[in-house]
Amino acid sequence: MANKIKEFFESSKRILLISKKPSNKEFWAMAKVVGLGMIIIGVIGFIVRLLMNLVSGVV
Repeated sequence: MANKIKEFFESSKRILLISKKPSNKEFWAMAKVVGLGMIIIGVIGFIVRLLMNLVSGVV
């Protein structure tokens, strides 16, 4: 058990050492993609909910 924990921390340390902070351009590109994805999923959910209400007859 202790060996697994030690391996986890070693892997985490390695990942932190090779990672880098995104530039402003990269950050805003990711933010736009995530925001667009959230909007699309919300619209799909709204349409499904609307269709379910129409099918069941509840207004």
